[in-house]
Amino acid sequence: MRKDIGFLFLIFVFYVGVRLAPFFFTFNNTNRYFLFDSYKYSELGVNIAQHGYYTPNGGEPGLRRSPGYPLYLAMVYKFFGVKPAIALFLQIILSGFIPVFLYMNANLLFSKRVARIASVVSIFEPVSIIYVNILLAETLFVTVLLISTYFFIKSIKHKNTLAFIISAVTAGLAVYLRPVILYFSLVYAFIYLAVSWLSLRDRIRYAIGTVVITGLTVLPWIARNYIIDQYKGFCSIQDVNLYYYRAAGIVSDKEHLPLKQVQDRMENAVPAGLSLSNKYEFMRDKAINIIIHHPYAYLKVMLKGSINMLLAPERYAVFKLANIKPRLLGVMWQGHSVHEAINMLMSDPFIVSSVVIYQLFFIIVLGLFILLGIIIITGEGFIRELLTLLSIIAYFVVVSAGPEAEPRFRLPVLPYMIIIASFAISALLGSISRKHYKERIR
Repeated sequence: MRKDIGFLFLIFVFYVGVRLAPFFFTFNNTNRYFLFDSYKYSELGVNIAQHGYYTPNGGEPGLRRSPGYPLYLAMVYKFFGVKPAIALFLQIILSGFIPVFLYMNANLLFSKRVARIASVVSIFEPVSIIYVNILLAETLFVTVLLISTYFFIKSIKHKNTLAFIISAVTAGLAVYLRPVILYFSLVYAFIYLAVSWLSLRDRIRYAIGTVVITGLTVLPWIARNYIIDQYKGFCSIQDVNLYYYRAAGIVSDKEHLPLKQVQDRMENAVPAGLSLSNKYEFMRDKAINIIIHHPYAYLKVMLKGSINMLLAPERYAVFKLANIKPRLLGVMWQGHSVHEAINMLMSDPFIVSSVVIYQLFFIIVLGLFILLGIIIITGEGFIRELLTLLSIIAYFVVVSAGPEAEPRFRLPVLPYMIIIASFAISALLGSISRKHYKERIR
């Protein structure tokens, strides 16, 4: 146990140290702290810290942004003033718990050796290094997610009721950081019913219980939205993405038009004068109707999005961190041919192209070890453990894939992908060590 604590402390220090390097390198560039949703997160954090409300009269941006990350910023701003650098520094320190809980997940699923390899590999994962240095919810979200899945796995393996409750509650709390996990309790329920080691009675009890507890955890914010804005949901960003990306992506594909052109057309199609709740209801109904009538086109859009999510390197955020204005925007190869993507890479400044190349190298190597890991895990008979990991990964791929998919959406699945890859690395290292031992005793 003492060795575990010492090892995890070193992992914590190295993980944080690697991520602090870009922070101090770009410390004077305060503009680089903000990207995508960061501006609204900070605005909401200031509202809470200085005025005591989320949004003064309901509405946007409070309806579109989940409250967990603004609340974190508000606590920092309350104690230290509106200083994003301090919030970012503390975020990097907190990120050190990611490899710790990754270790705990892997150790519970497989072995201490796999867990150690996984935690070491996570130190060098490039997308997390980039996005921990930006004011976005992903880092805290992944931390809470790993805590939830650790207690979930513990509840299955040891029939631990307290662990079951903690896993469901933390899954609900994670929704407050990123609403993408709103239906994640259904994954837990599926694993309890179809994969777990529990008795049939406990499987049913835990499956129903996790959905109920998670639902009760998010219910207060849903009630708040209905009372203030008459909005029937947790967060309107889901309707926005469904309408302006998923449905628009289908129309773009069917009519061979640029996505932006379709989005502008769909924006004009929203009736004027609607209340926010009616506006989002209109968008949701229209989007669902388009998806239902074009299922194959929707699958095509989702496939493209999943490729961007799982394989595309992050480029724009690197420009942001380096304080360099990009010549061309967009995800690598999204809307570009391979030739255009290569030209884009070659024309980028050296520091940007170097980071992009490293990301591609890491993705390719990790992918190869994941494929090998699936084969070896299956051969070793750890089918339930593998299905547990694949179910978690599949959920985030499905809910995050689409034209809105970005490399940062890969962050929630990376820990579980790394665990699978680490099993393969462990098996290979074990094979090499056994071979070396046999050669020595001959």
